[in-house]
Amino acid sequence: MGLPLVNQFLAQGYALVRILSALKIKSSTYYNWHHWQPSRQEKRRESLKPYILDVWKTFKFYGYRRIAAYSHLNNDCPKISEYMTLKLMRKLGIRSRMQKRYRKPKNVVTVDQKLNLIRHLHDLSVFGKQISLIFS
Repeated sequence: MGLPLVNQFLAQGYALVRILSALKIKSSTYYNWHHWQPSRQEKRRESLKPYILDVWKTFKFYGYRRIAAYSHLNNDCPKISEYMTLKLMRKLGIRSRMQKRYRKPKNVVTVDQKLNLIRHLHDLSVFGKQISLIFS
């Protein structure tokens, strides 16, 4: 969209109606853009970013969970949820230096597995006769 372009043409003295019609922009779109203000939640996110960055610079090994726990324990800072901390850390482009280690599975089967005879059995009536012979 050319909304910043509209302001340039207005500064040159063109009429707003002609600019919007030439650029094929609806007037409601222009006025929504012109009067836009960040929401309360967006303002809060912006105010939390410096705090998270400060904690992360102090404790580089802290991940989002520890930073959120730190905010709950520290009285002179706002309380932040884990998910909000995670989202803001991603937006800031920061992450913990500690990474979860990959541990390969240690359970190894050394005994040969028995065949699943029931899976290959197509006629279940034969299976019922065999059981009755065993128990009789």
